[in-house]
Formats: sequence, structure tokens, C-alpha cells
Amino acid sequence: MAMDKAAALLRVPAFSRLPRPLIDRLADGAGIQRLGKGSTLFCEGERADFVYALIEGRVSLVSGPKHDETIADFVNVGEVILVPPALLGVPYMVTAKAVFDLLVVLMPTEKFRHMAETELALSVALNRMLAGHWRLLLRQLTQTKSLDADMRLIQYLIDGAGTVEGVAQFALPGSKGQLAAHLGITPATLSRSLKRLGKLGVDSKGSEIRIEDISRLKNLLQNAGGIAPNVTAARMTPL
Repeated sequence: MAMDKAAALLRVPAFSRLPRPLIDRLADGAGIQRLGKGSTLFCEGERADFVYALIEGRVSLVSGPKHDETIADFVNVGEVILVPPALLGVPYMVTAKAVFDLLVVLMPTEKFRHMAETELALSVALNRMLAGHWRLLLRQLTQTKSLDADMRLIQYLIDGAGTVEGVAQFALPGSKGQLAAHLGITPATLSRSLKRLGKLGVDSKGSEIRIEDISRLKNLLQNAGGIAPNVTAARMTPL
């Protein structure tokens, strides 16, 4: 049975409070598509023909040549993928690849841009979403410039833990190689960092991470001058 596009869009937090008639207009003329793991959603340098709402799966945003790719970030379920290129009419600065199988709603760019310019409720929702993205992007840039590899990894683990104290256990959004690319370090450096953090109660098996006491990592990061907010953010989305 085909999924209802309007119902799918209501699963996106940025759209969940929009009036139903507005959701129906976004859904009208939109498509819904399933893509397999490893598929490319769009490529760096392409113009944005669609605005993509991610209903299932996870996407990595990749930049750079094939032999030296950097993962700018991961996009998780419930996100709208890179709205600015569609609103500004500029090319994508990254390539989007499926980390897992995807289900996406594809909204034609011209209609989406017109509605963003004429529908106050949608404009407000997008402003809130993009303001949050900007804050997280600024935080990511600050960390990259001010923290070494171990501290970047610690900050990432704190963000992904979902708790401020005690035991934490979660799965990485992709492979360890992808995590290394996201942190801007080599896989070998990541491996050495994880080994050193083992002394602080960090255990990694495949993509599974277990931390004995997240507060130990927070204290270490704070002493190093890092950023450890009270409210954790599991991911960061660049503009």
C-alpha cells in the first residue's frame, strides 16, 4: 500500500504543526520514493530540483574527491535535507548518499520556494529550522578549530549519548570510517583515540558504543575547554 504523502510530511518535526491544508498543498505534486543503501540522492554542484524530506533511513553529506572524501554530517529521520540551495537557487555544496535504505518525499523546488515566500506559517517553520541549523553549524566549526582529535571524539560521544550522567549506549550513524571522515581525522587516528578512551570506560564493538559514565567524559572535556551543553544534540546539520 502506498504511503500517504501528507501523512509522511506530518512526521517531519519542522512541518508537524503546520495547518493541514498547507501540508496538503506541500504534498500535492510531490513524489515519494524509496532508495537503497549506497544510492546517491543528489551530487555536489547540481541544482536543487527537489526539497527532500527524510521519512526513513539516514543520509551522509559528503564533500571532496572520491579518494579523500569528508563527511560534513549525517542527516537523520525527520529532517528536511539542505533547504538553502532550493530557496537560493544555488548548487549543492555536498553530495547526499544513503547510509541505509531511504524513504523520502520529494517536493518540487519552484513550488516549495513560492510557498516559502508566500505562506507565513511555512516561512516561520523554516526560519526556526534554519536558525537551529546555523547554531549547530557554528558549534561544529568551533569544535573543529579548537579541539584535538580525542576531544572532538569525546564531544561527539557526549552529543550522541542522550544523557548527562551514568551509563550510555548507542549506535554510530554509520561506519567508523564515516565517523572519522565526519570528525575530520583519519580512521587510524580514530582507532587510536577510541583505544585511549577505553581507559575512561568507552567500549566500541562495531558500530555499538557503550560508555560506563558519561560524566567522566564531560568533566574531561570541560577541563580541556570544550563545549559540553546541558541539552545534548545527537547531530549537527550544516547549511
